[in-house]
Amino acid sequence: MSFDEEFDEEFDEDLGGPSEKAPSKKFKSKTPEIKGPSGGKKISLYFTSTVGPGEKKQKLMVDNANLVDAIKETVGNIFGLDPNDFHLSSGGVTMEESSPLSDYNVDDGDEVLLIPSSTAGK
Repeated sequence: MSFDEEFDEEFDEDLGGPSEKAPSKKFKSKTPEIKGPSGGKKISLYFTSTVGPGEKKQKLMVDNANLVDAIKETVGNIFGLDPNDFHLSSGGVTMEESSPLSDYNVDDGDEVLLIPSSTAGK
């Protein structure tokens, strides 16, 4: 099979430069946007998950001015958990999602527990 068509069309579009159209596919980042004030003190915390089988521990550098909700989202992504399924707790106190981490007496090197929502006391 052969084609004997000739193309005499001229194209006005310049294909050499970068496209002005933005990519249509959206990607979800595992790191949430900062939802609270920033500029707090950077501290290193150990997050220990008691959700699911086995205990898992992860060290994470956080800004203590960030809201607990944003930290929960990041930690949930790290452990593969839905943030609605757990609460963060330190020193026996369940952290309120709308509060900044600095409201709780957590210092560099402290441990923060991920506890199942069903057992968290409010």
